[in-house]
Amino acid sequence: MLPEIAPSDNNAPCRPNSVLTPVTEAEHERVREQLRRILSSPAFQNSKRYAAVLKYVVEQTLEGAGARLKERTIGIDIFGRTPDYDTASDHVVRSAIAEVRKRLGQYYQMSAKGELRIEVQPGCYTPQFRWPEILLSTSPAEVDKTPESPLPLPVPPAPEPPSSRTRMHSMGIAVGLLVLLAGIAVVFAFGRRHDALDSFWHPLLSSREPALLCLGNQAAGWGSVGVSSGLNPSITLGEFRNSEAELVQVEDALTLAKLTGFMQANGMQVRLASQSDTTFTDLQGGPAILVGLMNNNWTQRLVSRLRFTVIQTSPNEFAIRDLNNPSRKDWSIDYSTPHMDVTRDYAIVLRMLDPKTEQMVVVAAGLSVFGTHAAGEFLTSKSEMKKLAAVAPPGWEKKNIEFVLSTDVIRGRSGPASVVAVQSW
Repeated sequence: MLPEIAPSDNNAPCRPNSVLTPVTEAEHERVREQLRRILSSPAFQNSKRYAAVLKYVVEQTLEGAGARLKERTIGIDIFGRTPDYDTASDHVVRSAIAEVRKRLGQYYQMSAKGELRIEVQPGCYTPQFRWPEILLSTSPAEVDKTPESPLPLPVPPAPEPPSSRTRMHSMGIAVGLLVLLAGIAVVFAFGRRHDALDSFWHPLLSSREPALLCLGNQAAGWGSVGVSSGLNPSITLGEFRNSEAELVQVEDALTLAKLTGFMQANGMQVRLASQSDTTFTDLQGGPAILVGLMNNNWTQRLVSRLRFTVIQTSPNEFAIRDLNNPSRKDWSIDYSTPHMDVTRDYAIVLRMLDPKTEQMVVVAAGLSVFGTHAAGEFLTSKSEMKKLAAVAPPGWEKKNIEFVLSTDVIRGRSGPASVVAVQSW
């Protein structure tokens, strides 16, 4: 059977959802709750490929980006195709959407009535959300219809109008309750808005999957991503102990321990792995925290496409480059400098939804171990994170965010960090 053909990039956009267009947070959460229920069902739980496609199109629609959902966009973001790939000969997206549509049909055949429906109509990539059939099965006429009675129903006497004193008393109570509730809401919103630490970590801590903490090691190669250490099984224990895959920086290990303790204290289960042992499948399994920059290939993969990235300016010098201001060269460190003479280091901190894995990722990555250590301290301190809230763009709590930290280094010890640049999107 030939795969179902969906529209190409040049087709007109899908018709607007005529049943439910989620606007409020409550409506968004209801759709996400139904999505989680579908993804955990037998129709999807054994297929990460189709689950990832469905989750992607639903989340993009809820974020207001439904118009982006074209064959080429899905091919690039989900299946790793290049921007110029030939959609006419490569049917991966069309086949996947057809399979998602079929599995949704299987799910709703077996599901209980009364569930919100998520549908992907033929010829369309943007999902539609429909209220449960049980709520739509009764027409207004049926609701308003009253059975005929053989005898006239008694009419109760009209109640006496309340006195003006009673009305004023009731109005006073109502106004007082409204003021009290408004005060509670303001206090709650004020506290939540100013708790930058909670705001930063909430997207990751809200995941039901364990977090992967991925530590950089000396096996990282500049520009090589996901390369296994490939140790020879016949090497001696001494050779294994001294292999690059087993060598990590003490400061990086301390940062990993601090972040691990923070996650566990917040009720999050964690998995630990080195960057050379981590696979792309591991990163697809849940949220991740990447520790290290030049010694972590997975970090390099992420930041290479962002505004703040890392470059090698000379054999011994590395720098954080701002693509919006490429002439800036002061965010750098020279590895030929004596260890105790280093006076300043910089770090990239990132929290984003990785479009390749569809999972939240946090990065703590210094140009050297001093910057990484300062980033770990910054990310686990309420007082330090207030510095971010003071300079971050409005609404950063619900967006991807990347910022650069600067830390003074005194006699081999990093101090409190300062935010020197930030962007969110």
